[in-house]
Amino acid sequence: MKKIYTLITIVAASFAANAQIVISQVYGGGGNNGADYKSDFVELFNRGAVAVDITGYTLQYASASGVFGGTATNPNKTHLPSVTIQPGQYYLIQQATGAGGTIDLDPDFTPTGNELLSMSGSNLKIALTSDDTTITSPTDANVIDFVGVGSANAFEGTGASAVISSTTAAFRSGDGCVDTDDNASDFIVAAPAPRNTKSPISICAASTKENNIEGLSIFPNPADEILNITSNSTAEKNVQLFDLTGKKVLDVTTVSQINVSSLKAGIYVAKINEAGKTATRKVIIK
Repeated sequence: MKKIYTLITIVAASFAANAQIVISQVYGGGGNNGADYKSDFVELFNRGAVAVDITGYTLQYASASGVFGGTATNPNKTHLPSVTIQPGQYYLIQQATGAGGTIDLDPDFTPTGNELLSMSGSNLKIALTSDDTTITSPTDANVIDFVGVGSANAFEGTGASAVISSTTAAFRSGDGCVDTDDNASDFIVAAPAPRNTKSPISICAASTKENNIEGLSIFPNPADEILNITSNSTAEKNVQLFDLTGKKVLDVTTVSQINVSSLKAGIYVAKINEAGKTATRKVIIK
C-alpha cells in the first residue's frame, strides 16, 4: 500500500493507508515457453482483521516503461466483481492465457474481452485501485496497492520487485502479510503457487489497533461444546467464526461464552468486537 507523500493526498490516502486488501502474487508468464501454468494471474489477499467488500475495485496494468490507461479499445483494466474477501483469505483473478503450459488455474474470477490483461512475463506494473479512474503513479489517491516488477519505472518504496519469468512469480512475503510500502523488500520471487478462496485462511500477526481488547482470553481451546470468551470488560462481545474457506459459520453476541456444539470439528478464525475494539484468534473445535 502506498505511503502518504504529499499534503494534497493526505485525506484520500488515509483510506489506502488503512486498506487491508493487497496484491499478494503476480504472474505474467502464463502459457509462455517453459511455463507450467497456462494463464497469467493476479492474486489478492486480505491481511486485515475484518472482511472487505471490493465492489468497484479495479486492476490497472502497464508495461514496465509504459503509462496506465492503454488505448480506447484496450484500456488495460479489469473491473472486479462485487464480492467480499474475508480476513486471511486469498482471491485469484485469472488473466490472459497463452499457448503453452499444462496446468489450468482454479480462479475465483476470470474477466472477459478487453478486461483480460495480457501481462509481461518479466517486467511490469500492476495497481489495485478503488475505482476505474486511470492512474499516473503509485501515489494517486485511488491507489490501494501498487507493485512494480523488474525494470518497472514506478514502484512503492526504494525499488521494484525482482524480475519474474515463465517459471517464477512475485510473492508478497509472509504469505501476503508483509507490507512496508517497499516493493523491493516486500516481495520475493519463486515458482508460481496461485491461491484462491478455497485455500487455507492465513491470519496475519495482528496490529495493536486490531487486537487491543484488554485481557482477552478464549478457552478451552480446543473446545467441544462451550467456548468461553472473557476480557477485562463486562461489555457484550460480538463473536463471528469463519471456517478455513472464509465462510462465516457463526455470528452471536455474548458477554462471556458461546455454544459451538453445532460446528464440525476443525480450525476456525474467531473475530471478536467489543466496544469498538477488534481482535482475531484461531479456534479449534474438537
